[in-house]
Amino acid sequence: MYRLILLLLVLLGACASTSPSSTTTPTKIDPPTVLSDFSLPASTGGELRLSDLHGQPVLLYFGYTRCPDYCPITLAEFRRARESLGSDGERVHVVLISVDPAHDTPDVLAAYLRGFGPGFIGLQGNDATLRRISKEYGLTYRHGGGHQHHSSDGVEHSTASYLIDQNGRLRFVYQYGTAASVYVNDIRALLSEQP
Repeated sequence: MYRLILLLLVLLGACASTSPSSTTTPTKIDPPTVLSDFSLPASTGGELRLSDLHGQPVLLYFGYTRCPDYCPITLAEFRRARESLGSDGERVHVVLISVDPAHDTPDVLAAYLRGFGPGFIGLQGNDATLRRISKEYGLTYRHGGGHQHHSSDGVEHSTASYLIDQNGRLRFVYQYGTAASVYVNDIRALLSEQP
């Protein structure tokens, strides 16, 4: 059932304009789904496994650093959410997994994410790993088109974002255009839960 919901969200996100959506109600995944583990090169140095982030909620997005619209807008909302959480913002991992691994090396990701503030982690995706986990996230991406055909070397990709709990379980899926306040409410709820 949750895969059908994810697919619908992805399709809605893929058809979205670059303006934020008025729909900001998240899809709650109930029961929560345990996600597959994977390891990718990280902007923080070395390889990072998804399971290395257990113990804290993870706000996750698939995108790329040269994205002209969806990615920076979504990451800016992540930054606002983290700032709104105050000191609790440090208890949340914010992760961008690149769908453009040829360009988005760990160093490129680190430089890009510094623009959104401290605490953001970039992971250099690779096609094999992204294909393996794509069904769990409803992830779609295609090189050579970009959103609204802004450039021929862009990447068209789904625009959903995800909130994973402290135990590595998918809890919420959000459409593009979700406001920071929505993320904040759900993150606070997760932080109040017993691990």
